[in-house]
Amino acid sequence: MAIFAKKEQVTGVAFYCKDCERIVDAHQVGRKYVYSCNICRTKNVAFGTEKSIRSYFHFDDPLPGAVAPAPTGTSGAPIAPVAPPTPPPVGL
Repeated sequence: MAIFAKKEQVTGVAFYCKDCERIVDAHQVGRKYVYSCNICRTKNVAFGTEKSIRSYFHFDDPLPGAVAPAPTGTSGAPIAPVAPPTPPPVGL
C-alpha cells in the first residue's frame, strides 16, 4: 500500500512572469515544472528564489534590508569626492 502526501505549495520560491514583467503568484500546470501566471494566464513563467530572480532579471529595487554598493569608476576603484577648485590668488 502506497502512501501519497498531499501536494503543498512550495515555499521560498518566487515566480516571475516574463509577459507581465513582475513577480507574480502562479499555479502549476499539469506537466512538471510548468507554471501559469494568475494575472495574464500565460505559461511564460520563470521560478527560483526571490534573490536569484531579482539578480537574473536585473530589478532596480533592492531587497528589504539590503545595503546599496558604493559607486565605482570605470576602473572599479571607489569614486572619491571631488573638492571644489581653489580660487587663484588676488593681487599678483
